[in-house]
Amino acid sequence: MKQGNIQEKLRNLKYTELTTRELAFLSLFIAITAVATFLHIPGPSSSYFNLGEVAIYIIAIVFGRRAGFTAGAIGSALMDILLGYYIWAPFTFFIKGIEGYLVGLLSHGERWQDNLVAIIAGGNFMVLGYALTKGFLISWPAVLPEIGIDYMQMLIGGIIALPLTHHINRYFRK
Repeated sequence: MKQGNIQEKLRNLKYTELTTRELAFLSLFIAITAVATFLHIPGPSSSYFNLGEVAIYIIAIVFGRRAGFTAGAIGSALMDILLGYYIWAPFTFFIKGIEGYLVGLLSHGERWQDNLVAIIAGGNFMVLGYALTKGFLISWPAVLPEIGIDYMQMLIGGIIALPLTHHINRYFRK
């Protein structure tokens, strides 16, 4: 089987028709996202800065919206549970999953301008989702630091992910 086939198959993924190979790749994506999220710096009022966006953006841009959703939702929520942020896990599942889905949906893999727009759209959804959740769960004054941390995650995630996706896509084109 050609290497490019797995990228194509994951871009057109159907959860009801998963092959063992596709399931293995999705599991790997979940693990990569979890490890990137584990690399964190605790912040104020139960927030933390992490590198999970790097993984979510790369996976969503290279392998599509469903892979981005799966990695973002499960990998990030799993880390919330393992790091002791239990109350955030269901919200993270939704927020990071939709973020990955949006980035994968709006990106086109090749053009960095389209990928940048996708990252901005998905990242802004993430920032808004966590701001509203923090306001309801913790307090509205705690929202401002959350927004700052989340925008830094989006910015750093995009800066790292954009050039890497270019090289990964080039690899799959060979």
